[in-house]
Amino acid sequence: MLANTRGAIRALATLLLITVATQIFYITVVMAAGDETPLRPATWLLEELVFLGIVILGFDLAVRQADKAWLWLAVAISGLFNAVQVGMGLSMFAPAEKGSDSDPQLFATVLAGAFFFYFVAKLLLGAVAVVLGFGGFSTQAGLVRRALAGLMVLSGLAAVGIDLLAILDSKSWLFPAGAAGTVATAFLALGLLAAKAE
Repeated sequence: MLANTRGAIRALATLLLITVATQIFYITVVMAAGDETPLRPATWLLEELVFLGIVILGFDLAVRQADKAWLWLAVAISGLFNAVQVGMGLSMFAPAEKGSDSDPQLFATVLAGAFFFYFVAKLLLGAVAVVLGFGGFSTQAGLVRRALAGLMVLSGLAAVGIDLLAILDSKSWLFPAGAAGTVATAFLALGLLAAKAE
């Protein structure tokens, strides 16, 4: 465990920002490089380690701050679900794709399962951003902090709504759900850093 709660929150926020960076890198670089690029498994492996770190820190903070335990547990569960979906990509995508000759629905089923965990994880982080964002509108908060809180609430609401739609219809909402969840994650992380800086 880290020495203090402030350090744990900073570490969690940093890991959340790393996931934002890897998402942007994946969309802009890895996808453009094609399916066979070694960047794909390398990026997923990095994300797997980061998500496991988020799980650990989320549970750590839930123990440290019992009054906010459910929020930190939501972050931890989002990390767990993301670790599962990345693990499915690393371990199941290639065998399922090879087996699609005999069972055409196999890869589609595995992919749908991975995206389900992905959308739920984004939804959870969006919900946490909304709750913590509303908490940032205190009378003691400065103008910048209030503006950031507003962005947390708006991006969080967008992530919750769009990822709910994606759970029901992933094909139509895949990229909007990923983008909304990534933006909400970024503002959540910045909000955590700003709150501890004051």
